[in-house]
Amino acid sequence: MLEKIIFLGTGAGMPTKERNVASLAVIFNGGGEFWLFDCGEGTQQQIHRTGLRLSKLKNIFISHLHGDHLFGLPGLLATRGLQGIKSSINIFGPVGLENYLKNCFDYSRTHIPYPYHIHQIEKEKFLAKRLLWKKDDYSVFCAILNHQADSFGYAIFEKNIKRNLLVKKLSELGIKPGPIYQTIKEKNQVTLEDGRILKTENFVKESINSVRICYCSDTMFSKNAVILSRDADLLIHEATFSSQEKVEAEQSFHSTIEDAIKVARSAKAKKLILTHISPRYHRSTKNSKIWNTFHEEANSQFPGIILAEDFLEIKI
Repeated sequence: MLEKIIFLGTGAGMPTKERNVASLAVIFNGGGEFWLFDCGEGTQQQIHRTGLRLSKLKNIFISHLHGDHLFGLPGLLATRGLQGIKSSINIFGPVGLENYLKNCFDYSRTHIPYPYHIHQIEKEKFLAKRLLWKKDDYSVFCAILNHQADSFGYAIFEKNIKRNLLVKKLSELGIKPGPIYQTIKEKNQVTLEDGRILKTENFVKESINSVRICYCSDTMFSKNAVILSRDADLLIHEATFSSQEKVEAEQSFHSTIEDAIKVARSAKAKKLILTHISPRYHRSTKNSKIWNTFHEEANSQFPGIILAEDFLEIKI
C-alpha cells in the first residue's frame, strides 16, 4: 500500500543551498519499494540521505526531458550497477529518453549490468488522460500538459478491496473464531468439520478503499492537469512563480501559484502541495521579503496548502 511521499528536490532550474532540482519518491509499505518521479541532478545523493535503497527502486517516471528533471538519471542507473543490483527497473518518459540514455552510456562507456525497460510515451497517444501502466492494485494514468517541451502529468490510482467477515452471522451458525475464518475469507466455498458446506459469499462483505495522487510538473494551466487530478487525495503541482510574475510564467510555460490553485479547485483535489519553486524565493535575509510574499499569497488563497521543501515527508 502507499505509505508516504518524500520530496527529494523542490527547486526549479538549478540546485541551490536550500533546494535541489526536481525529484519525488513515492514509498510503499511492506518491503521498502519506492517509485521515482523525475530525477534531477544530485537525486541519488538525496536518496542516500533518506535511507532509501536503490535496490528497492522499481519504477521511474520522467515528466519531460529538461535537464533539471533528467540529469541525475544516468548516474543513478550507473550506481545501481556498481552496487551489484541485478533487479530490473521500468523507466517511463517522453520520446527521446531512450536515445538520451544510450548516448550517455555510449560516450561514457558505462555498462548497465541489469535489465532496464524504457517505455517511451508518444504525445499523440496521450493528448487526453489514458492508462499508462497497471500492476496489481496500482494504475498509473498519464496525459500531456502545456510546456515548451513535451511534458507529461501522472496520476497514481491505488484500489484496495478488503474482505471483511460477518462475524455475527458466523457465530449464529456456531462457527467459532480460528483458522477457519481466514479460509472463509480466501475461498468461495469451505467444508466445515461437521461436514456442512458453506458458501462464503454470504458471510463476507467487501469494502473498497482507493487513493489518488497526481503529479503535474512543468506546465502552464492545463485542462489535462484538472482531469488527471479529479477528486485527488493529493495534488502535487508546480508553482515556479508567484502570481505577480504572470507574464514571465507564461513566457516560460510555467505555472504561478494562482494557476496551481485553479487546477486544484477545478479538480476538487483534497490537498495541494506546491513544488518546483524558483530560486528567487528563498528564506535568506536578503530575499526574505520576497519569500514571505510568496508564502503569504499561497496560504491566503488555498487553506491548508503546503509549500514543499526538500525532504518533506507526507503520509498517505
